[in-house]
Parts: sequence; C-alpha cells; structure tokens
Amino acid sequence: MSELRLSVADIRALRVFRSVVEHGGFTGAQLALAMSQSTISFQINALEERLGFSLCQRGRRGFELTDRGSAVYEYSHSLTSALSAFEMQLGELRSKATGVLRVGIVDATVTDSNLGLDDVIHQFIKKASEVDLRITIGSPEQLIADTAKGGIDFAISPRIKLLPGYSQTEFHHERNSLYCSERHPLFSRKLVTKADVEASQMVVRPYANKSELQHFPNAHVGAYASNIEAQAMYILSGHFVGYLPDHMTVTFRQNDRLKALLVPEAQIRSPFVIIAPKHKKASLSERIFVQELRKRVGNAEKTAGKGQPTEAKKPLPKIRGV
Repeated sequence: MSELRLSVADIRALRVFRSVVEHGGFTGAQLALAMSQSTISFQINALEERLGFSLCQRGRRGFELTDRGSAVYEYSHSLTSALSAFEMQLGELRSKATGVLRVGIVDATVTDSNLGLDDVIHQFIKKASEVDLRITIGSPEQLIADTAKGGIDFAISPRIKLLPGYSQTEFHHERNSLYCSERHPLFSRKLVTKADVEASQMVVRPYANKSELQHFPNAHVGAYASNIEAQAMYILSGHFVGYLPDHMTVTFRQNDRLKALLVPEAQIRSPFVIIAPKHKKASLSERIFVQELRKRVGNAEKTAGKGQPTEAKKPLPKIRGV
C-alpha cells in the first residue's frame, strides 16, 4: 500500500470529522463549525475517499463510527496536539502568543467573584488577541479525561485524588456550606445538631474523596452527584442535605429556598488547583492565562485584607483527604 501524505485539505477535513464525533453527529457539529450539513458531508466524504474506507454510518439509525473511524479519531489526537504545539512554538519564536489554547473549567464557577474567571478571560484576550481560546466546562472527572487524551491543555478544578503524571498547583479556595432546602424537615428547625444531619440522607461528590463527610463521619450517603449542579438539584428536591459553594446559593438563600446548616462549624474550604501534565512544557499562552488567573485571585485576597466582605476573609477548616 502506498504511503498516504496528508494535505492541508485532509487536515481540514480531519478537524471537521473530529467535531462531528465530539458533537455526536452532523447537527451538533453544524452549530459548532458554523457549516451547513452539506458542507460537512462533503468534507467527510472527501476524507473517506482519500483514506479508502468508511469512517461512520449515518442515516435513520443516527450517527455511528465504524471500527476504522474510531481508530482514526483516536489517532487524530496526536496530530491536532502536534499542530497546536507547533503553532504555539512558532508564536513564541516571534515572542507572540498564537495558536489554540484549550482550558477546562469545572462547572458552577461563574458566580465565584473571588475567582473572577470572566475578568481573567477579558484580560487574556486583551493580551493574547491572536490566540483561539476555547473553554470547556465539565466535571473534574471529565476534565481529567479530556486532559489525558489531549483535548484540553490544562484544567481548573477542585483538588482531586493524587494523579500520577499530573501536577496540581493550588491557587484558590472556595467556601462550601452544608445546605438543605425548604422542603427538608431541618429547614424549619431553629436548632440543628450534628446528630440531626447524620440522621438525614446526604448527597456527596465522588471526586471529593469523602471530604464532605469530615464533620459527619456517620452520615448516611443516599446519592452521588458528578457535578455541582446535580448536587444542587438533589438538595433542592428536599430529600437530601449536602455541600454547595456559597457563591452559587445567594439567590436561593434570598428566596428562602436553601438554608445553610451548622454555620460556621460545618463549613469547609475546597482548594482549587491547576491540573496539567508534568511532561508538557507550558506554552506562552498558557503562562499568560495562568498569570492573569493568579493576579485576579491575588487581587481578591488583597481586597479581603482591606476589610471588604469576600469569602476569602473568613478562616475556615481545610478539606482533608484530598
């Protein structure tokens, strides 16, 4: 079999193919790529013709990869990562940040004013306007999986279990309180005890490594939530108590839908970290983003030191076991 040499058109078609796979079909990719379905179909057909085999099945049964299509998708990770690294390296030779920067961020952080990711993104785009910044939101487990397969360059997440081959650099703490909803029996109690909490069903996050149980070792875990929004839904149902970041509960508390229990003794601090592969050298665009992130968090801490009411000001017990 003759050696296949990829052309620019082949690489473009591969990127379209990857988007189709990652969005579960042509419809999702159409929105992400801002292309018509006929254009996407043309690109996939052209790639299949070049490769000499079918990549996917599409029709009434929906979109489904062939075995060879799955292999091509997996192989394409190394190509896209290499191209992205090459673009960034060329930019660094010009002392200019270029290429694509893919950042993974844990869900339910947009309301954290101390983290201020909207400000970080604003400053980053001002300083690195030629970089194609792509933000992915997901659970810590999803972000780690995306980092491992080269889908994102680094992740911003609560600290998780020790990961071989990855660094976890701590830079921020998020305050979490124990909550119940107005549907829960503890909501109307004037005095709530540790025993009351341990007699209730609790929802926890698996990635937190049981840190949410540090104050309640005998608690009954009745549900597991893969992310913060799922945890909030369980708690709002009235059947569970559980921990939530205080910054995301403000509206619920103001509307008397959530109540914090055993404050401040049951509060915990969730350390946030930057997770990145140890073997990979940070690009110029990564360094700029992290620099802006640290600057933003540092400014929030300085504000707290001047007496402003921010979460960072109040000392809280640190999460253990993570």
